[in-house]
Amino acid sequence: MKKYLLFASLIASVCVFSCKKQYSCQCATTITSPGYNPFTVSSLTQIDTRTTKKRAETICAHTEKQLQKNTIDYKNGSETVTTSCALK
Repeated sequence: MKKYLLFASLIASVCVFSCKKQYSCQCATTITSPGYNPFTVSSLTQIDTRTTKKRAETICAHTEKQLQKNTIDYKNGSETVTTSCALK
């Protein structure tokens, strides 16, 4: 009986520690222009389950920089473009 209990607790602990958390990067880009209402676009990108939290934070930070750079290419004159991303 003790063997079965020990085996069951070992299996349960392996399952708990081997479960990976699913991270995602939620980004919002806001374009504002004088005389117009701000326009916001949001996106949610799933990150691979094998990724650690630190690596997921790095991926999300790089995503924010790239989105900011990409949207600046489309801006005209006095428009302001802001991008923010957060790990979820």
